[in-house]
Amino acid sequence: MASSLKVLGPLLALLFPLCGLLVHSQNISWREFVKRHHPSTNWEFSKYKCSDLMRERGVSKDKNHIFVYTVWHKIEHICIRNGRGHYRNVYIWAPYPFKTLKCYRENSKNNYKDYKSYSYIEFHCGMNGFVDGIEDMQLLEDISN
Repeated sequence: MASSLKVLGPLLALLFPLCGLLVHSQNISWREFVKRHHPSTNWEFSKYKCSDLMRERGVSKDKNHIFVYTVWHKIEHICIRNGRGHYRNVYIWAPYPFKTLKCYRENSKNNYKDYKSYSYIEFHCGMNGFVDGIEDMQLLEDISN
Protein backbone atom coordinates (compact mmCIF):
# COMPACT_ATOMS: atom_id res chain seq x y z
CA MET A 1 0.00 0.00 0.00
CA ALA A 2 2.80 2.42 0.91
CA SER A 3 4.62 1.73 -2.36
CA SER A 4 1.52 2.52 -4.42
CA LEU A 5 1.18 5.87 -2.59
CA LYS A 6 4.80 6.65 -3.43
CA VAL A 7 4.01 6.11 -7.12
CA LEU A 8 0.60 7.80 -7.15
CA GLY A 9 1.73 10.90 -5.23
CA PRO A 10 4.14 12.23 -7.89
CA LEU A 11 1.75 11.16 -10.67
CA LEU A 12 -1.10 13.16 -9.14
CA ALA A 13 1.23 16.11 -8.61
CA LEU A 14 2.04 16.07 -12.33
CA LEU A 15 -1.62 15.81 -13.35
CA PHE A 16 -2.85 18.62 -11.09
CA PRO A 17 -1.79 21.49 -13.45
CA LEU A 18 -3.69 19.78 -16.29
CA CYS A 19 -6.90 20.15 -14.28
CA GLY A 20 -6.50 23.92 -14.62
CA LEU A 21 -6.39 23.58 -18.39
CA LEU A 22 -9.57 21.53 -18.37
CA VAL A 23 -11.35 24.10 -16.23
CA HIS A 24 -10.10 26.89 -18.52
CA SER A 25 -11.37 25.14 -21.65
CA GLN A 26 -14.84 25.00 -20.15
CA ASN A 27 -14.78 28.52 -18.76
CA ILE A 28 -17.87 30.26 -20.07
CA SER A 29 -16.70 33.84 -19.44
CA TRP A 30 -13.43 33.32 -21.41
CA ARG A 31 -15.28 31.62 -24.26
CA GLU A 32 -17.91 34.35 -24.23
CA PHE A 33 -15.19 37.02 -24.30
CA VAL A 34 -13.55 35.37 -27.32
CA LYS A 35 -16.91 35.00 -29.07
CA ARG A 36 -17.86 38.63 -28.49
CA HIS A 37 -14.51 40.42 -28.97
CA HIS A 38 -12.12 38.27 -31.03
CA PRO A 39 -12.56 38.06 -34.82
CA SER A 40 -10.63 35.34 -36.63
CA THR A 41 -7.13 36.24 -37.79
CA ASN A 42 -7.65 34.05 -40.87
CA TRP A 43 -9.08 37.11 -42.64
CA GLU A 44 -7.26 40.35 -43.27
CA PHE A 45 -8.09 43.04 -40.73
CA SER A 46 -9.11 45.45 -43.49
CA LYS A 47 -11.87 43.05 -44.64
CA TYR A 48 -13.84 43.21 -41.37
CA LYS A 49 -16.93 45.45 -41.19
CA CYS A 50 -18.77 46.25 -37.98
CA SER A 51 -22.29 45.65 -39.25
CA ASP A 52 -21.37 42.13 -40.40
CA LEU A 53 -19.45 41.23 -37.23
CA MET A 54 -22.13 42.60 -34.89
CA ARG A 55 -24.83 40.60 -36.66
CA GLU A 56 -22.68 37.44 -36.90
CA ARG A 57 -21.66 37.56 -33.22
CA GLY A 58 -25.11 38.39 -31.95
CA VAL A 59 -23.98 41.49 -30.09
CA SER A 60 -26.06 43.97 -32.10
CA LYS A 61 -27.97 45.02 -28.97
CA ASP A 62 -24.89 46.93 -27.85
CA LYS A 63 -24.71 50.56 -28.87
CA ASN A 64 -20.89 50.43 -29.12
CA HIS A 65 -18.58 47.44 -29.25
CA ILE A 66 -14.86 46.62 -29.53
CA PHE A 67 -13.17 43.79 -31.42
CA VAL A 68 -9.51 42.93 -30.76
CA TYR A 69 -7.64 41.56 -33.80
CA THR A 70 -4.75 39.36 -32.66
CA VAL A 71 -3.91 35.73 -32.09
CA TRP A 72 -5.99 34.56 -29.12
CA HIS A 73 -3.06 33.47 -26.97
CA LYS A 74 -1.81 37.07 -26.75
CA ILE A 75 -5.03 37.97 -24.97
CA GLU A 76 -5.01 34.78 -22.93
CA HIS A 77 -1.54 35.52 -21.52
CA ILE A 78 -2.48 39.00 -20.23
CA CYS A 79 -3.56 37.55 -16.87
CA ILE A 80 -0.52 35.29 -16.34
CA ARG A 81 1.95 36.49 -13.68
CA ASN A 82 5.46 35.61 -14.91
CA GLY A 83 4.81 31.90 -14.54
CA ARG A 84 3.64 32.26 -10.91
CA GLY A 85 -0.07 31.82 -11.51
CA HIS A 86 -2.82 34.11 -12.69
CA TYR A 87 -3.95 37.59 -11.75
CA ARG A 88 -7.48 37.40 -10.35
CA ASN A 89 -10.14 40.10 -10.30
CA VAL A 90 -7.80 42.91 -11.39
CA TYR A 91 -7.42 45.28 -14.34
CA ILE A 92 -4.23 44.88 -16.41
CA TRP A 93 -2.95 47.14 -19.19
CA ALA A 94 -1.52 45.05 -22.02
CA PRO A 95 2.18 45.88 -22.55
CA TYR A 96 1.73 46.09 -26.34
CA PRO A 97 -0.87 47.65 -28.64
CA PHE A 98 -3.52 45.66 -30.52
CA LYS A 99 -5.36 46.28 -33.76
CA THR A 100 -8.87 47.21 -32.70
CA LEU A 101 -12.15 47.65 -34.50
CA LYS A 102 -14.56 49.90 -32.60
CA CYS A 103 -18.15 49.79 -33.73
CA TYR A 104 -20.47 52.73 -33.12
CA ARG A 105 -24.18 52.46 -33.85
CA GLU A 106 -25.05 55.20 -36.34
CA ASN A 107 -28.81 55.29 -35.82
CA SER A 108 -31.67 53.27 -34.38
CA LYS A 109 -31.15 50.62 -37.06
CA ASN A 110 -28.37 48.04 -36.94
CA ASN A 111 -25.91 50.06 -39.02
CA TYR A 112 -22.49 50.63 -37.47
CA LYS A 113 -19.60 52.95 -38.21
CA ASP A 114 -16.15 51.31 -38.28
CA TYR A 115 -13.21 52.87 -36.48
CA LYS A 116 -9.92 50.96 -36.80
CA SER A 117 -6.85 51.72 -34.73
CA TYR A 118 -3.81 50.48 -32.88
CA SER A 119 -4.63 50.86 -29.19
CA TYR A 120 -3.39 49.86 -25.80
CA ILE A 121 -6.11 47.97 -23.95
CA GLU A 122 -6.86 47.53 -20.26
CA PHE A 123 -8.34 44.07 -19.74
CA HIS A 124 -10.18 42.68 -16.74
CA CYS A 125 -8.88 39.40 -15.33
CA GLY A 126 -11.78 37.50 -13.79
CA MET A 127 -11.84 35.48 -10.58
CA ASN A 128 -10.74 32.42 -12.56
CA GLY A 129 -7.56 34.20 -13.75
CA PHE A 130 -8.54 34.68 -17.40
CA VAL A 131 -9.58 37.76 -19.40
CA ASP A 132 -13.31 38.33 -19.25
CA GLY A 133 -13.70 41.95 -20.33
CA ILE A 134 -12.28 45.17 -21.75
CA GLU A 135 -12.20 48.11 -19.36
CA ASP A 136 -10.41 50.92 -21.19
CA MET A 137 -8.44 51.79 -24.32
CA GLN A 138 -5.73 54.28 -25.18
CA LEU A 139 -5.37 55.23 -28.85
CA LEU A 140 -1.90 54.86 -30.30
CA GLU A 141 -2.57 55.30 -34.03
CA ASP A 142 -5.63 55.63 -36.23
CA ILE A 143 -5.71 53.15 -39.14
CA SER A 144 -9.22 53.78 -40.44
CA ASN A 145 -9.84 53.74 -44.16
